[in-house]
Amino acid sequence: MGEDGSRLLYRSEGCFKSFWNTYSIYEDRIELEFKLFFTTIVIRRADFVNIDIFRPPVIRTSWGALKLDFADVFTHVGITRNCGYFKEIRFTPEDPYAFKDAVRKWSH
Repeated sequence: MGEDGSRLLYRSEGCFKSFWNTYSIYEDRIELEFKLFFTTIVIRRADFVNIDIFRPPVIRTSWGALKLDFADVFTHVGITRNCGYFKEIRFTPEDPYAFKDAVRKWSH
């Protein structure tokens, strides 16, 4: 269970390509650990807009995106949200397709 009692639906454990960040989906939010800056980015369901998968190279498609890990060199996920300084966040879960499917189920 999460800190506020929310049930964990999916977790991508840290690995090399994710800089050992853990990415989790709870009933009410998505949590993206960002170890480089010692923080966790939280995306509430109301702030979520879209999710997609991107294959490298993605230099032209991601000028304004915050990349949490090796997203430029591996197939990765991009989440768009409607708040925050960075509207698009890109990161590399263990299995990008499984993570995208879990978010799609979570968002509906």
